[in-house]
Amino acid sequence: MDRLNPQQSLGSRPKPNRQAASVKDKTGRQYPKSPGNDASPPAIDRKTAIQRALHDVPPDKRSLASHKAIRHGLDRPLTTTATREEARQLVVAERFFTHACNFLYSAEALRHHAPNDHVPEVVVLGASNVGKSSFLNALVGLPGAARVSQRPGRTTLMNAYGVGPRPKIARELVRKGAAPPRHGLVLVDTPGYGFRSQASWGASILAYLEARRMLRGAVVLLSSEKRLLPEDKWLLRVLAESNTRTLVVLTKADKGRNDWPSRCSDMAETVLEELRLLNEAVGGGWRAGDGATAHVYITSAGMDSPGKLGNGGGMGGVRAAILEIAGFTLQDKVTKKAEAITYSGPIVSFDDIQWK
Repeated sequence: MDRLNPQQSLGSRPKPNRQAASVKDKTGRQYPKSPGNDASPPAIDRKTAIQRALHDVPPDKRSLASHKAIRHGLDRPLTTTATREEARQLVVAERFFTHACNFLYSAEALRHHAPNDHVPEVVVLGASNVGKSSFLNALVGLPGAARVSQRPGRTTLMNAYGVGPRPKIARELVRKGAAPPRHGLVLVDTPGYGFRSQASWGASILAYLEARRMLRGAVVLLSSEKRLLPEDKWLLRVLAESNTRTLVVLTKADKGRNDWPSRCSDMAETVLEELRLLNEAVGGGWRAGDGATAHVYITSAGMDSPGKLGNGGGMGGVRAAILEIAGFTLQDKVTKKAEAITYSGPIVSFDDIQWK
């Protein structure tokens, strides 16, 4: 992969509010003004900002289960807090995902996917044994929705699930002979790549990304226990070059010792740097959509049964982010945005994967 070395921008220093009694630094901390002095707070480097953020997050796993949104971004390092508006959106998102979840079909190749003219699709991607099934079960709040296997590479088909309430679609717009959609969102689970994965995995995924007209985004699961693998980097490049809106989620935050904030923050920093380089490589358009590749979300989907976890373990923030990339707005209820964007573009050949 080509490596670029542009200087990373951490954002401009916030302008002081001359009417306010305090100002904020890049981490969101409040600084009181000195009498007669309207200067901005002292600039701090990225490392210091991260250290301050880590200081504010309890490292124990009990607190991890209570956090409803955990994310790490360039604009603000690791945070587990939500505004009042965001907290309301998390409740709406949970209601959408737990409304209903039904298995729709399995597909071995593109031609086996059922026609879809109206319902947004989001594909879930990840390496073998990254915890994809546990993630999906927690996402929809239904134990057993996706089969959990202890054997890497067990899933060999792309499995589609219908999630959420029935959308309102005029009957005349429904394909002749087809039943109206029963769900507002389609989640497509994919076989894990890497250890013991099938050689045809890359070709199947590439064909799906290029041809599915209702594809709205991808969720890439990465294990917080591991480093960023060459296969992960290849997948992210494919998504960047196809201009697919991408949500990166770190899984298994609860594994290991009680050091999840620093461990996950380090991994998130590595991922954000990779996303930045890829975005530069494709001309800077990959981040055009709000929320696309802007933050890395952190979860611990398997630390409790999905019914008990609810929005905890970071699942609430992920639910809201998935609905956002799928084209929904979260107000008193989930509604589809007016615009409908289909992503297409150049695709990297499966033969170009560099396995190291």
